[in-house]
Amino acid sequence: MRHRHNDEMPMNTDNLSARRRQTRSTLVEAGVSVFAVKGIDGASIEEICEAAGFTRGAFYSNFSSRDDLVLATIEQRTSHDLDMLDATVERWRDRLNRSGPENIEDFIMEFVEDTFSQKRVTAAEVIAEHEIELYCLRTPGLYPRYAELHSFQVQRIQSLIENAIGFAEAVSTIPLTDLIEALTAVHSQASLRAAAGKKLHEVVEIDSTQIVRVLGRLLEFTPKP
Repeated sequence: MRHRHNDEMPMNTDNLSARRRQTRSTLVEAGVSVFAVKGIDGASIEEICEAAGFTRGAFYSNFSSRDDLVLATIEQRTSHDLDMLDATVERWRDRLNRSGPENIEDFIMEFVEDTFSQKRVTAAEVIAEHEIELYCLRTPGLYPRYAELHSFQVQRIQSLIENAIGFAEAVSTIPLTDLIEALTAVHSQASLRAAAGKKLHEVVEIDSTQIVRVLGRLLEFTPKP
């Protein structure tokens, strides 16, 4: 499998035509729906093409293999999620510039719920995300690229969170990387609980209570004069 260099991360699709970007996106979404039902190993190219409404030719003109599609899925969804988080942070920066929070717990709850409301995910998407993670962990040829993407994601999340807690006049009581790891783990488990027993097409409601509790314990806010 072709290996991409760190400096190319994530994949730049800016030079692709709008039609080709849409084709890739449709194949990614089709892959997610099939991965959620059959796992990665059980998902065939034919099934993914059928779910997308495309031919094998369309698939191979965009992806070299199923593993290439898996990596593109991580890239596309990570980029989308981080862009949404970035927009949420900027929106709250403007809000806090106008007036500071009167109640810290309420502020954290509102911020987290606003963030979650921007990311409406189905049970299939939650399951597929975990299937992809497990598949990459047990696939030696794929794991290095997965690790690169994960590192890129953590770096960008760290930058966004640094900005967010900075304009909220707060500091983390533990190293920021540890805070991100804790929040990621709590969110992952909350997502799985929310998806349990749901139909694959159902949008899941992720309980933000634990994330709010973690942030409340691990952030210290500067007292207002």
